[in-house]
Amino acid sequence: MTDSPASATSDDDDGTERVLGELTLTRALAIQMTAVGTLGTVAGWTLFAGLFGFVTGETVGFRFAPASLGWITTPVDILIVVFLGTFFLVPHEWLHGLAIRYYGGEPRYGVGVAHFVLPYAYATTDHEFTRNQFVVVLLTPLVVMTAVGVPLMLAFGWGWLVLPLTLNTAGAIADLWMTVSVLGYPAHVRIVDHETGARIMGREGDTPRTPSVTAVAWDALAGAAVAVVATALALTIGGPLLLPALGVESIVVGTPGRITYLFEFANTPDEISLGVGPAVFGVGGLIGLAYALVQAYHRGRRPRVDAT
Repeated sequence: MTDSPASATSDDDDGTERVLGELTLTRALAIQMTAVGTLGTVAGWTLFAGLFGFVTGETVGFRFAPASLGWITTPVDILIVVFLGTFFLVPHEWLHGLAIRYYGGEPRYGVGVAHFVLPYAYATTDHEFTRNQFVVVLLTPLVVMTAVGVPLMLAFGWGWLVLPLTLNTAGAIADLWMTVSVLGYPAHVRIVDHETGARIMGREGDTPRTPSVTAVAWDALAGAAVAVVATALALTIGGPLLLPALGVESIVVGTPGRITYLFEFANTPDEISLGVGPAVFGVGGLIGLAYALVQAYHRGRRPRVDAT
């Protein structure tokens, strides 16, 4: 015989608060998040660099030091790029902390390396949050930095912002996973944050299932693989059929020779050509990540069935 949480609540749920789930940075999770974060980096770079090229007509460059410096120009440029690739952590964690303060908590900051695999920075607190408050804390850096950074990048032609925007997005993969995980619980559950994860507190009948980062990782990678193949086939087969029917003789999407190069087609009296570039992997990555997060959310919403 099986009972759903709704029918079992009157018999088994005494209303006492208990631990419903732990979102903890285990070794397996660290490895999986590294893989998914790498996928997010490829997808994010394709998205932001492609958007920059589409709007400004320029390619992303990282030339900062004047050529008059001679041989030291390249080392200076490299140091600035390394700075851009790490300094984004400061506003990212500060924005987490700002959201924590908004809800009455006192943030603490730190850095670490999870199981010698995944470097991370954190902002945490002893304060308890409701589910929706915790979601705001998780998503504030991704939303705010993207909403501010993208207009600045496009308005001033600051292509170098593609790097911190990309890494901020990739670094928010864990925040997105935690978001879809906690959204599977009722809004009244309490969430206690800590340095390497979060503890979900509530009544026994509140929990739909234990969140699985393994499922998220596999969904993301499998979804990305399928999306890459499907996108490539759609472009190579659908493009030559659809574009001439629309009166398009030639089109280039992205910058040839760059990671943002997606598709090129020409059908003129002098030339018939077709090309697909590396940006197809970025498109596949975006679709794969979106698919994984949607799947994780729906898994969390399914009622748990317990054998009795």
